[in-house]
Amino acid sequence: MESGEDAARVFLMTQQSPKASSTSLPPRDPKGGRPPQDIAAQLGAHILDVALEQFIHRGADGASMEAIAAAANVSKRTLYSRFGAKTKLLRAAVEHGVYRHLRPIATSIPNGSLHDRLLYVGMKMLDSSLKREVIGLETLVLWLVDHEVESLANTTMPGAPDGIRIIRSILDNSALPATMDDDALQFLARHIFDTLVTVPRNLILIRREFPNTTAAKRAYLMRALDVLLWKRDIA
Repeated sequence: MESGEDAARVFLMTQQSPKASSTSLPPRDPKGGRPPQDIAAQLGAHILDVALEQFIHRGADGASMEAIAAAANVSKRTLYSRFGAKTKLLRAAVEHGVYRHLRPIATSIPNGSLHDRLLYVGMKMLDSSLKREVIGLETLVLWLVDHEVESLANTTMPGAPDGIRIIRSILDNSALPATMDDDALQFLARHIFDTLVTVPRNLILIRREFPNTTAAKRAYLMRALDVLLWKRDIA
């Protein structure tokens, strides 16, 4: 039987190679000195974009600080002064990648019924979880977990805690808090995330029970939500 890691690797091999970073940096001040705060922020994002591409393409062990510095067109000294060590750069790059995928979802939740809002975020997060970069992120998270890196030791799916928080925010803005306590709402948020994202992702990537198409994913999520919200009239 094919393992989840093997299936993810096969899926990765069928996808396009990592794209070059799209972050455009202004030229350096010929006088030298520290860059302005806005340029420093751009440089930080640029480094993390490039580092993430390198880590996904070469693996956590295969990517080197020298190669990342060269690809980002910065000095190795800059990398070490900003991040201290390769493991810290890896963790920052993973968190940067997760934020890049989840922020547009969290800031674009439409109005409507609880069912419609959960369907929207479920579809968006499931789509995101199947992207080549996110599958690559998962491999990096597993490496960090294996090496007992703090702050990522409780999850193997990139963005799962943040995805659960997005769902919890939707539940908190429904009629459910009037009938459920905080622990129950948190449990429900986790259960909904697994039902709408974790389970169908495994059915597509590992068990190959249905294709990675919009129609198939939407049909699955619609049926899952009908069961989750069975006979509940919740706004």
